[in-house]
Amino acid sequence: MGTETVHDTESLAGAPVRQGTVSWISAGGSLRSEIASAALLHAKMEKALPFRSGVQYQNRRNRHSRQYVSPQRSHVWCESAVEADALLVLEFEGDAQQIASQPMKLVFADGTDHVPDFLALLRSGDQVVYDVKPSGRMTDEAREQFRKTAELCASIGWKHQVLNEPAPALLQNLQFLRPARHGHYHPSPSEFERIREVFNDGVPFGDGTIMADLQHPYRAAAHVRHLLWHRYLDADLSVPVSPESVLRTTRNEEPCNCGA
Repeated sequence: MGTETVHDTESLAGAPVRQGTVSWISAGGSLRSEIASAALLHAKMEKALPFRSGVQYQNRRNRHSRQYVSPQRSHVWCESAVEADALLVLEFEGDAQQIASQPMKLVFADGTDHVPDFLALLRSGDQVVYDVKPSGRMTDEAREQFRKTAELCASIGWKHQVLNEPAPALLQNLQFLRPARHGHYHPSPSEFERIREVFNDGVPFGDGTIMADLQHPYRAAAHVRHLLWHRYLDADLSVPVSPESVLRTTRNEEPCNCGA
């Protein structure tokens, strides 16, 4: 039987519980606890170490893993496959620049507590606390816990969002595109312009890769997948991407953040 490590912060919470407290482990490994207030916006919570860690054991339903998140060039710990899928969606959406897993312990005014799944620092500077829960497990108890979490987050200035499992087609497509998101799949400047020109008016995926590189269509296909992930090309991701899927060049002019 596995056990879960949760840091005990009762002795550190000097403020009355009725005001709400937040406890976390700083990047340097120090255990800290403060009253919930706007001061926590400056605590660099996106760099917090996991507040709790579970133990993986034989036949445990939740599969632990570490998922590489490109914007922060590091792995993020996940307690379940649903959390790993949520990270994949967050990375694809492109707003999260730094993500902390199991970032803090929230103690509510009624004395109950909760450890959210993630906190992300967005490109806008906003900080978002995420709870990940399969839609089939959104019980009244879970909704009440998330309501209290949202209220406490609002008192600090954090946003709060509950993430359920992504749509199957979207998840299938992101898993298909994910291997090509890294910098070594970024096409050369001349190939980049040629691919963008090929798909300018909308061309099926399979035909476009041949038009982009007649001698090496499979190499072109990897470049196309990379450009789809980074939004230089667009496709309907609500249905599985196939060789017949029509891709179009977008107006995205931002530099690629893949590290190429």
